[in-house]
Amino acid sequence: MKTQVAIIGAGPAGLLLAQMLKNAGIDCVVLEHRSRDYVLGRIRAGVLEPGTVETLSEHGVADRLHREAMPNKQMMLRWNGAVHVLKDFHIDGRQLVTYGQAEIVKDLIEIHEGDGLPLRWEAEAFAIDGIETAPKVRFRQDGKDHVLEAEFVAGCDGYRGVARRHIPGAEALSFVNEYPFAWLGILAKAAPKPSIRGYAHHTNGAAIGSARSPEIGRLYLQVPRHTDLNDWSDDAIWDELDHRFDDGSGERLNRGEILQKDLALLRGFICTRMRHGRLFLAGDAAHIVPPSGAKGLNLAIGDVRVLFEAVRRNLETGATELMENYSAICLRRIYPMVHWANRLCETLHVFPGQTDFQTKMQHETLRKWFYTETGRQEFIRSMLGAPYEV
Repeated sequence: MKTQVAIIGAGPAGLLLAQMLKNAGIDCVVLEHRSRDYVLGRIRAGVLEPGTVETLSEHGVADRLHREAMPNKQMMLRWNGAVHVLKDFHIDGRQLVTYGQAEIVKDLIEIHEGDGLPLRWEAEAFAIDGIETAPKVRFRQDGKDHVLEAEFVAGCDGYRGVARRHIPGAEALSFVNEYPFAWLGILAKAAPKPSIRGYAHHTNGAAIGSARSPEIGRLYLQVPRHTDLNDWSDDAIWDELDHRFDDGSGERLNRGEILQKDLALLRGFICTRMRHGRLFLAGDAAHIVPPSGAKGLNLAIGDVRVLFEAVRRNLETGATELMENYSAICLRRIYPMVHWANRLCETLHVFPGQTDFQTKMQHETLRKWFYTETGRQEFIRSMLGAPYEV
C-alpha cells in the first residue's frame, strides 16, 4: 500500500488533518487501532475556542456545529459558598461554544466515508521504519501484517500511541506532572441548568457542570486518584454535585439517567521534540493538559494547522522551512496554553493536606480573575486561546 501521508489515529486531530489534505488534493490513509463504534462512543471535551470553530468552518466540517453549538456567553465560578458570574465572556464577539468532541468526530467520519476516504478500523500500527527518508508504517489488521508506504507520517495516536516511541530522545525531552486526584465524570440524560454551570471550588474538591446538548449534561467531581467507580451510586454522585454547587440559593441540578461514568486521571505533559525526519506528532501524542482548561482538542487543532501547511508546501514547492521548524512553531502556542490549563487546575482543586492559607490564596486568585480588569482580561484571553502563527 502506498499513500502520500499516513495518519495514525482517527481522533479529531487525525481526521481533521485528513480532511485538510483531501481538500488540497493530497492522498492519505488513516489507521485506527480501535473499532469505529469505540471511536464514536468516546466522550471527551466539548468546549471549542473561536479559532477551532473557524478552522473547522474553513475546511467544510462545521455545518452541524453552527446549527447545534451552544455559545458560552458567561462564565460562572463558585467559591466560599457563593456564585460569581463573569458576564460578557468574549472579546470583540469571539466566544467559546459547546459542541462535543464526539460530535466533531462523527461529522468528520461521515464526511470521509461519504467521500470514500480510506479509514482503516482496527488497524494497529506497531512500527515505523525509514522515518528519515521513506517512511513505512507496519500495522496489523484482521490477523495479518501490512505495510503502508508514505512520504510523511502523522502521529495523531494519543499519549500511549506508537508514534512518539519512534522519536529519538523523546522520553528525555518530555516533561510530565501527575496530579494526586482524578475526575469522576458522568454523561446524564438531564437538561443542564443555565444557572448551574461552570466550576465550583469546594473544600470537598472541585465540581464542574457543562452541557453536551440542551438535553444532555456532562458533569464532574474531583475524587482521589485511585477511586473505584463502583463505590459511587448514582444518587451519591448527584447528592455530592448538589453539595459542591450549593451557593445558598436553593438551586439544584436537574437529575436524570446517568448514561455513562468514567474516571479521568489528571496530568500535564509536553514532549518538546514533535518531529523527527518525516514523522510528526500532533495532539495528545505530544501534549496533555488537565481537562479543567478545555485545551486538549483546541491545542490539537493548532498542531494540525501547522502540520498540514508544512506538508502542503513541501509537496507543492519542495520547501522545508516549515517542516524543520514544526516543533518550535507548535510549542510557542502549546507552552502558554499548557501553563494556563495547569494554573487553572491548581487553583480550582483541593490538594491532599491543603492548608487554610493555601485555600485562601486560591480564593484570592479567583477573585482577581473575576473582579479586577487585568484579571478578567487574563482569564478571558486565556480561555479563548492563543492566536495561530500558521
